[in-house]
Amino acid sequence: MKKPAVRHAAAPRRHPVYRAMPAVMPQQSFAPAPQQTVVSPFSPYGWLITVNAKTFVSPRYVGADRYSFIAFPTLSFRRPGEPLQWSSPDDSVGFAAFSSGGFNIGPVVAYRGGRYDGGNRELMGIHNVRWTLEPGVFASVWLLPDVLRAKVELRRGFRSEDGFVASFGADWLTNWQDFTFAIGPRADFADARSMRSRFGVTAQDSLNNPVFAAYQPGAGLYSAGAYGSLTWRYSKDWSFTAHGGWDRLTNGAANSPIVKATGSRNQFSVGVNASYTFQLER
Repeated sequence: MKKPAVRHAAAPRRHPVYRAMPAVMPQQSFAPAPQQTVVSPFSPYGWLITVNAKTFVSPRYVGADRYSFIAFPTLSFRRPGEPLQWSSPDDSVGFAAFSSGGFNIGPVVAYRGGRYDGGNRELMGIHNVRWTLEPGVFASVWLLPDVLRAKVELRRGFRSEDGFVASFGADWLTNWQDFTFAIGPRADFADARSMRSRFGVTAQDSLNNPVFAAYQPGAGLYSAGAYGSLTWRYSKDWSFTAHGGWDRLTNGAANSPIVKATGSRNQFSVGVNASYTFQLER
């Protein structure tokens, strides 16, 4: 007797799995790509634009013991398919003009707020420090891919009194599911022109306000501290970051009559950022 044919049900078709892709940070650090293939949920054409809303609570000026709130937007962009990059919330805005083997170099710009005696009666008669933009160049290197990054920025404000500043930092990263935690040391240097502008007291200042003796600091290290951040990648479109840091003024900045009489050597900052990524196709 002939056995009846047995029909086997067709196996269900598997659909491609898409990984959630976090939004990029305000300034890209260009770490080496992870050794895995990630299927992007975005089209391979056009640009990925990230809008960042950045908020800070920080000293009113460098050396102040009073704090103020500031919020501002930034933009960043990259091509679809480029590896996701990490950057610290205290990085200045810039992009890598050259990138190879975990080493990156490119232009950068930072905003620095001013100091005005109208906002602090104790500083009446002391020269104002005007707000400024500090364009310059940055270089970074991933000493351990996606784990340990070192970075330096060299900048100069566009005003004649601004002078040169240099910022050094290193960050140790660790990832857990959709969270990235980073922490590392910071150090800031300035030339004599910048130090005199922000921490000096001129002879005219001393005549205007005899509480402050004339003081002319020199170039060198003016602060050292640490910075940390925690980023939550909520979806391929959204990410949120909580961050904060501490700097302690040193040398010429710490000895400034302005800091001693009306300010503090300890400078703290905290903030929260939100980033949204969307695609702009050609």
